[in-house]
Amino acid sequence: MRTLREVTTRSLIVAYKEDVSELEAQLTANDLRPTVLRGVYTPDELRLPANTRTFMNHRNAWRIAASNPGYTLICEADFVPCQSIGTLPVFWPLDRPLAWGYLYQGSPRLLSLVGSEPYLRGQCAPLVAYIVNAQVAEVMLRFFEHAMAAHSDGAYFTFDAHLQWWVMGEGAEAYIPPRHYGEHGGTPNTEHRMRGRLSRNGRHRADNLARPLAFLPQYAAGSRHAYWRERVEARAYGWARLLSGRWIVDTNAYTRDMTRTARMYLIGARRLLPNFARARIPSTPASPRAR
Repeated sequence: MRTLREVTTRSLIVAYKEDVSELEAQLTANDLRPTVLRGVYTPDELRLPANTRTFMNHRNAWRIAASNPGYTLICEADFVPCQSIGTLPVFWPLDRPLAWGYLYQGSPRLLSLVGSEPYLRGQCAPLVAYIVNAQVAEVMLRFFEHAMAAHSDGAYFTFDAHLQWWVMGEGAEAYIPPRHYGEHGGTPNTEHRMRGRLSRNGRHRADNLARPLAFLPQYAAGSRHAYWRERVEARAYGWARLLSGRWIVDTNAYTRDMTRTARMYLIGARRLLPNFARARIPSTPASPRAR
C-alpha cells in the first residue's frame, strides 16, 4: 500500500499564536512539507467565538488545498502525530475522487466497510488532523459558505460536528484508519464547557494509536503519569463505545446483514486490543504552547 508521504504534496498547520515548532519539525522530518497557517482577523472577527475563528482558518486551508495537486494534510496546532507518520499507509480508496480521511478521530463511529481491504468508512467530528484533495476541499468551501450564512448572527456553533454530514450529502466520503495516526494533545476549548454543548466538555483523546506519539502531548504537562492516565481512560471509552453498540452508526446509505455486522464489531475489537509496542511513552517532552 502507498504511504502518506507518497500521496501528500503538502501539509498545513492551522494555528493562531500557539508554538507549533515540534509539530512542524515532525512533519518536515517525514517529508510532508508543512506550512504554518496563522489566522489573521479583523477587529470585528476578533469578537467572534474562538470556535468560529478556527472555522475561518480551516476555510483558509481549504482554499489552498483546492488549488493543490494531490492530497493536503491539514492539522490544528495541538495535533501530536505518531512517530514516522509519513510511512503509515493510506487508509482511504485513492480511486474515489471524493474520498478523504481523518488521521485522528474523536469518538469514531463506523458506517460501513468498503472494498476488499476493507476501507473503514467512518463518522467523526473534530478536525484536529485530516487529509483532503482539491475536490473535497471545494465541497468543504461550499459548507463554509452554507454554515456562515446559517449562523450570520455570529453565535457559537460546533461547525466540525456538522461538516461531515453536510459534505456527505454532496458525495464526499470520510474514512478512518484502523488506529489513530496521532492524537489531540491540547486542552479543550473553554467555550465548549461554557456552552455545555459537547459531552465531556469537548475533551477527547485517541482510544488507540498506530505507533507511539512523536512527543509528549501538552495535556500531560510533562508528567508521564498524566499521560498514562489519559491513555487508559481513552481506551476504556473506546471499549465502552464498542460494547454499548455505539461503534456502528446506521444510515440509509448502507445495508448490512448479520455477517457484515459481526465483521464490523470484530474490527472494532481488534483495533482496541493492547499492543505494548504502541503503548510506549513518547520520549520528547512538549514545550508549553500559548493558548
